[in-house]
Amino acid sequence: MKKYILLTIILLMSKNIFAREQISNLVTPVSYFINHTSQIKKIKSNLIKYKQSGILGVSGMGKTQVARMYAYDNKADYDLIWFIDCNLDIDGQLMKLAKVINAQANSAVISDNISMVRKELMTYLASKDKWLLVFDNLKVGENKKIADFINWEHNGNIIFCSQDSELLPNIVKITAFEEKESKMLIENILESNNSESIEFLAQEFKGYPILMVQGSQILNQVQGLSLNEYKKQIQGANDKIELNIRLAINELSTSARKLLNEIALINNQSFSKEFLNCITSDKDHLDDDIYNISKFALITNIEPNEDNPTFEMHDVIAEKILKINGYTNNKESIDQVVTNYISSVPSSVVKARIFRNAKTVLGNIDIITKNAEKYDIPINVILGLKINLITQYINSLDLYSAQKLVDWFNENDSKGNFKLSKMDNDQKCDYASYLSLIGGYYRHLGNHHKSIEYDIRAKKVYEDIQGYNSYRCNINYTLALAYIELGQLEEAKNNIQIMEDMFNGGLVDKADIITLYSARARLFAMQSKYDDALEQINNTINTAVENGINPQDVFSKQYISY
Repeated sequence: MKKYILLTIILLMSKNIFAREQISNLVTPVSYFINHTSQIKKIKSNLIKYKQSGILGVSGMGKTQVARMYAYDNKADYDLIWFIDCNLDIDGQLMKLAKVINAQANSAVISDNISMVRKELMTYLASKDKWLLVFDNLKVGENKKIADFINWEHNGNIIFCSQDSELLPNIVKITAFEEKESKMLIENILESNNSESIEFLAQEFKGYPILMVQGSQILNQVQGLSLNEYKKQIQGANDKIELNIRLAINELSTSARKLLNEIALINNQSFSKEFLNCITSDKDHLDDDIYNISKFALITNIEPNEDNPTFEMHDVIAEKILKINGYTNNKESIDQVVTNYISSVPSSVVKARIFRNAKTVLGNIDIITKNAEKYDIPINVILGLKINLITQYINSLDLYSAQKLVDWFNENDSKGNFKLSKMDNDQKCDYASYLSLIGGYYRHLGNHHKSIEYDIRAKKVYEDIQGYNSYRCNINYTLALAYIELGQLEEAKNNIQIMEDMFNGGLVDKADIITLYSARARLFAMQSKYDDALEQINNTINTAVENGINPQDVFSKQYISY
């Protein structure tokens, strides 16, 4: 009893107190996107009558902006506004929302088990009424992914933005701008306000927003391009969007072009400046490159932040850039993105976790991995990417997704696709790390014998690896945990002693000492030394927070569990 009382006291005392405020990830709509008053009124009417509304339109017509405009205009009516990008794993994004709700409530009102989060979030929200969910970027054939939300009875509001009418409820169609609206949009962007240019852009692009924005910026930014010359090129083009992009690309520096190509291969819906810094080879020109790409409306700042702003690139633009570049150039670009990203991940276990949890990282790892496979990047390189994914899945208890990556590894391993003799030192470390992560997967399933089997295999591989002492030490940590669960305390002590020797010898990053504290805590608890266990738990919490781990995360099963 003493153990549980003290642990409860520590948890309660350590939690931050948050002022109650609106929960939202709303992005402010772009300033030049005007009107759509009638559609927004229809959306509001649907939400009042039916609690949900569909927004239907082809790509580039402005569905996302209309949803943002509605949410922005009516934000005072909601306690919660959350946009879900259906290009990414939906449950993973619902988990982010659940964590924010839990943090504000200072309580785990929704499970942190990703296999349960959708059901529990729906149960939680069903008892509330002042909330808005927006499921965005649904493409043709994808509405079934959110069918349970479409058929759900609730008291909140839901908007579905899709290119497909199937299953879509209470549809509001987003069509091309009327002539008057087109001219208003162009006037908001075009610096010259030349009446002939405004008339041409409105008539030529027939109310298609993305084309009018591009055309206005081309005339603003391309030095020496006359309206007559632009007319001639546009009217002779089979693909007007592609021509606009080519004209913009011609004005960019070599480093900006490379960055543009790389952005088209990551999660173009959300990427931070810090993430771009991880994947670019030309860090010295990053600020200038972002500025120049933005000038042509190829990317848009969706979260202004002086230190680490977030951007998006429209799907249509990303698709056209990939088409312009072709398979060979795209393969070269994604290969460089993967190489740069992997080299940016810290070697410390704890610092790597913080790195992966940073803004926009996880969604980008997912998309980068898919594109790496699409462009046939070597499997040893993909292994290094998938380490990041399986680590995140295990940490978030998404064992369903983790199992897919376990099966992927075992299938390729059994076929002999991983050849240690042809791997360099870094790739061998990736192979060993993946084995240990599979051990972690089995440990979470309660299969500790299987966990030990994979960790011992990993330990054997590390005998032929130079460096990477933090990862090497972590295997002793995970072995200690498994032995403790099996009651084999002498084996656990031996692995903990190896960890202590490595830390005392300065071989391991000091941030990773929380693994030593955690292993000791579990050993002491198994020995009924509860005061000692609580002291080690406190060391774990304090050290984790000191090294930058979010205070709300350190109370999860990853840091304290018996």
